[in-house]
Amino acid sequence: MIRDERGATVIEFAIVLPLLLMALFGLIEGARLVWMDQALDQAAYSTARCRTIASTACDSAAKQVDYAVQRARANGVTVSPTDVVINPGATCGGASGALLVTLTVPFGSPVGKLLPLPQTVRGRSCVPVLPKV
Repeated sequence: MIRDERGATVIEFAIVLPLLLMALFGLIEGARLVWMDQALDQAAYSTARCRTIASTACDSAAKQVDYAVQRARANGVTVSPTDVVINPGATCGGASGALLVTLTVPFGSPVGKLLPLPQTVRGRSCVPVLPKV
């Protein structure tokens, strides 16, 4: 019996292609999520450190928020000033009186409906405030 198999490869490719594309774009979006998380953590840490070393760039709450927005922008993430929360009397790791900086931004992803990705990304840093001498 003679069989014609000329179109088999195209059919197999059409079946496998959506899975490959979903894996590829899932990998790209996952990497973007990790990068964004790291960028926000670094911006939060820089802001907390600026505040705790008593830099003139961070000597008021408004300057601290501006500093956080600028550091996030330098890392490639756009943060609104309303997305920055600074808590100077936080308890972190059992230590009270620490400075907690939190930056929260929405994470819009074109594959968000196909893959379980978070809707927001949050960067946090908690730094103990040393007594002034």
